[in-house]
Amino acid sequence: MFGEVKRSLVEYGRRLLESNMVGGTAGNLSVRIEQELFAITPSGVPYNELTPDDVPILDMTGHVVEGNRKPSIEFRMHLEIYRNFSDVRAIVHAHPMYCGVLSILRLPLPALSETMLMYCMFVPVSEYANSGTEQLAMNVVSAMRQSRAVIMANHGLVCAGGSLKEAFDMCETIERTAKMYVLALSTGKTIHTIDEKDALEAMEFLRKNYGQRQ
Repeated sequence: MFGEVKRSLVEYGRRLLESNMVGGTAGNLSVRIEQELFAITPSGVPYNELTPDDVPILDMTGHVVEGNRKPSIEFRMHLEIYRNFSDVRAIVHAHPMYCGVLSILRLPLPALSETMLMYCMFVPVSEYANSGTEQLAMNVVSAMRQSRAVIMANHGLVCAGGSLKEAFDMCETIERTAKMYVLALSTGKTIHTIDEKDALEAMEFLRKNYGQRQ
């Protein structure tokens, strides 16, 4: 069952690996199937070897209801995001380099470019907790009340969207912006951010006008 959803996770898992936002078997992806079920990548299976049959289906108590593979150790984070944000349909968790730099500096990403504003006005840093724990999940949920993209302290980046494509594209955009920020910081010169009023106006304009409309 749920073959299309499983195939999409296989496809985007490979795209995540090819994007260099993860190495090895790091990171994880999931898709909400319905309000009470979600599919998630399995623990420790290389993305270039992943098949649809490897993808487990979990319920909202964290139990595997279909599949023989163990889910990602971060299933609790995905579960709590789905529980707390009904608009979220897909999640991508990656370990991109420049977001990683910000994560160990515990620096949030401010409004720096209009491409970033297509998704959020800033990216907060969640409090640190060990991988796979309930505390990490709750820390991410708390930070995600401010932005659907969150830098996880000393860990990585998680993006939640209305589709797997949106969550993946958000990760790529946030990482590119983080690279700009880290390089700009390295100059020692003043960083000029987009002020809140202009950022809000730009976000509203982009929401209404960017892309093709039916």
